Amino acid sequence: MTRGAPTVLVVEDVLSEGVLRKLLRRFSPKFSVVSCLGKEGYGFIKKNLPAFNEAATRNCFVVMADLDDNGCAASLRKLWHSAPFHPNLLFRVAVIEVEAWLLADRRGFARYLAVDRERIPRKSQDIRHPKEFVVELARRSGKKPVRESLLPRTGRRGRVGPDYNGCLLRYVDRHWNFEAARRNSDSLDRALRAFDRYRPRF
Repeated sequence: MTRGAPTVLVVEDVLSEGVLRKLLRRFSPKFSVVSCLGKEGYGFIKKNLPAFNEAATRNCFVVMADLDDNGCAASLRKLWHSAPFHPNLLFRVAVIEVEAWLLADRRGFARYLAVDRERIPRKSQDIRHPKEFVVELARRSGKKPVRESLLPRTGRRGRVGPDYNGCLLRYVDRHWNFEAARRNSDSLDRALRAFDRYRPRF
């Protein structure tokens, strides 16, 4: 069996890891994921990006970060690493957060939460705060397990519920149609095109 290029993922959180793993399976056997680093927020990525770029001479790296409040993907890239990236390192930015990529499959996400699809904008990257938007959608969910997973507990700190990542990872794994989602998310479409064009050099 043909084995793809050994690939290291670098992400902000476990939800981004689940999303990347599903996307890269679409391009099997081009990518062979050997490990995943980060899951500690954007600070880890920003600090270690130069080291990952140097290590890309030996391994493939797929690095993904959320845009958040950084203007545009190009400005975030320049802010974090002004030098050229090695051809073996792919740096992708989810606009505005990875949740926007999930929301871009409007039919699938609405069905999973049991909410009206028309509550989800056609262009998900226009949602200013996707994570908060998901939580507000969950308040209207017709499924009790979804509400219990995604909604923050009364009287406790935190913006999201106790099984926020687990609930969304189940959606990613079993229901998310990223081919449908790419039509409503420019940054997801660009990421998929970049994965398709990618050819490692060693």
